[in-house]
Amino acid sequence: MEEILMTLVLSAIGGSVVVSGITEVVKQNSKLSGIWVIVFSLVTGIVLFGTIAVVFDLPLAESLLTGFLTGWASVGAFNSYKQSKGGI
Repeated sequence: MEEILMTLVLSAIGGSVVVSGITEVVKQNSKLSGIWVIVFSLVTGIVLFGTIAVVFDLPLAESLLTGFLTGWASVGAFNSYKQSKGGI
């Protein structure tokens, strides 16, 4: 059980970099702001890991949970970065 949780957490941390990058590009090239940034990050993480699960025949529920955690982590990382730089 501990091994599965550690794998989920490490996958979410690694994937959050990718989802943060995608979110930043979309945010700069569109008028996405506020709560929609958070929703976009969550959906992007879920779709990304859901697609990986389908392609590589991995357990779907674990992959969707990892995608949710990834989206959540990327939003938290993004907001922490913006606050440290003095952005809004």
